[in-house]
Amino acid sequence: MSGPEVALRGIVEGHRTNRSYRITPAVHAHFLAAFGDANALHVDDAAARAHGFPEKVAHGMILAGFISHFVGMHFPGERTLLHSVHTQLKSPSHVGDEIEIAATVTQVVEAVRVVAMDLVLTNVTRGRVAARAKVQVGLL
Repeated sequence: MSGPEVALRGIVEGHRTNRSYRITPAVHAHFLAAFGDANALHVDDAAARAHGFPEKVAHGMILAGFISHFVGMHFPGERTLLHSVHTQLKSPSHVGDEIEIAATVTQVVEAVRVVAMDLVLTNVTRGRVAARAKVQVGLL
């Protein structure tokens, strides 16, 4: 058997996997160019410091981009489609920070080829949880 049938059979509730990402200056610049959110907190270190942050704050939705890459390229991987993402941003991240996504499979519904996962996005650089997410993924 090949293709998505093999992929679904190998996914079980409780499975855990992780991957690291970095909010590089290029990632930040590309997000800013793509979406134009030039709020001073995201582009000006002095403005961010005036509000109690050590430096400009990375856009929270950069983490959503990491989630998309994680699901589509790492686990479950290619031939998947995100059905839903519920994300809670817990603490700010900054350019240069390393973010680790740790995923736990919470449900596998073979009849409709859907996998649900809980994700914890840890800011390894700052030693705190940056976000938590619940995702539902369809396997094609």
